[in-house]
Amino acid sequence: MIELKNLSFSYENSSEAKGQLRGIDLHVKKGELVILSGRSGCGKTTLTRILNGLCPGFYPGKLEGGYSLDGEDALKMPIHRLGTMVGSVFQDPRSQFFATNTTDEIVLGMENIPLERPVMQERLNTVCKQMNIERLIDRRIFLLSSGEKQLIAIASVCAMEPKVIVLDEPSANLDSEAMVRLGALLYRLKMAGHTMILSEHRFHYVRDSFDRLVFMEDGAISAVYDRKDALSLTAEQMTAMGLRPFDAPAFRVGGAYRQNQDDALQVSAISCMLDSQQILEEVSFAAQSGKILAIAGPNGAGKSTLCRIITGLYRAMGSVSLDGEILKRKRLTQKSFFVQQDSDYQLYAPTVLDEFSLGKKETAELKETALSRLREMGLEAFTDRHPASLSGGQKQRLLLALAAASGRSLLVFDEPTSGLDGFNMHLTVDLLKRLAGEGRCILLITHDMELIAEAADSVLYIEGGKLRYHRNVLRQMGDDDENS
Repeated sequence: MIELKNLSFSYENSSEAKGQLRGIDLHVKKGELVILSGRSGCGKTTLTRILNGLCPGFYPGKLEGGYSLDGEDALKMPIHRLGTMVGSVFQDPRSQFFATNTTDEIVLGMENIPLERPVMQERLNTVCKQMNIERLIDRRIFLLSSGEKQLIAIASVCAMEPKVIVLDEPSANLDSEAMVRLGALLYRLKMAGHTMILSEHRFHYVRDSFDRLVFMEDGAISAVYDRKDALSLTAEQMTAMGLRPFDAPAFRVGGAYRQNQDDALQVSAISCMLDSQQILEEVSFAAQSGKILAIAGPNGAGKSTLCRIITGLYRAMGSVSLDGEILKRKRLTQKSFFVQQDSDYQLYAPTVLDEFSLGKKETAELKETALSRLREMGLEAFTDRHPASLSGGQKQRLLLALAAASGRSLLVFDEPTSGLDGFNMHLTVDLLKRLAGEGRCILLITHDMELIAEAADSVLYIEGGKLRYHRNVLRQMGDDDENS
């Protein structure tokens, strides 16, 4: 189905000496599910952009080598035809939306093929049932959570039933149940004969269905493992390669978190309505300085909305106090730092280093702090790069570094490990623990069970806009098992 021969690509005006891709040779059979793996910035996304025609069609650059798709020269294929043969799910679902209504978005690709109306209706019903997203039909896209938007993007591509489906980090914003459903959907598509290229850091949801694991380093393919050999890689080998394990992480929660008056953050009776919908209802909890609180729950539960209220970005009923003082919205924004999921919305400066001095007076001390935080996140080589030129994972790490350098007492991170490989996930865990050790109050919105297992001290679980529980994380069987 796919044949790449000595494929190389470098972006226009790129400062990378070796280019983004070098000498890629890869053959993918019809009906295979192939995982593209490797550390952030290794070239996975660029390779997916070549497969769907975005490089060099939309992202200018120099492309050399051959790309054959189902026996035809894909590099000579009109982009509209290539688009019907290769469906794409991007890392950021917003970048592929054209409609404002979820149903319109799902059927848009089928309308452009075009398909008969009864066929479109049948496929719409089928894919929504398979993905359990009937509740998202005929909704305004802008009001959906990031995970719900990701589900709509996946559904819109699967409904077209292209020969090849290219997915770039499709699980990044999904809760555990949605991830399992995605794995089941990909398996059904594979059994129906669709070929899939999955650029991913989390493997456990396709553990039983992938055929090969392609490992990339510095824009080249370093190794290709069949399923048996990939599953035989030891934990030490996976860690050395910067990969996450194939097994889903597990952890235990113990007794209920006991709130006390010394808790740095006190959130009382938060309620919020958006677009005539009740998003949060009477949510109250507390968090300590020096500790890490993970906020979990299904997509659309109200987690991001809650944290936008806590950091002063949204108005709501209830109160938020920090260090014993009830704060209004302006003071909340001054005393907190919120790293949102959409990293592009928070990066404005012409260079990575300049991001640290926005709105501040440049001093030698500020520069040293910035360089130190960049080193912690493995970004010291990118000081003069424009933030927009970084990969998704690199942008996420830059925002982590900016939060660490802010000096603020309340740090809130929305999916901080989204798009991060195993190596950089552990870098993030180390940084979060150091920040907590400095006395900061850390809140994490996350679906990443591995992050919760390694970093969190307690878990706040929200569902349907209501607080279900706030419990301590048990890291050892010998820990306090009371009420576990």
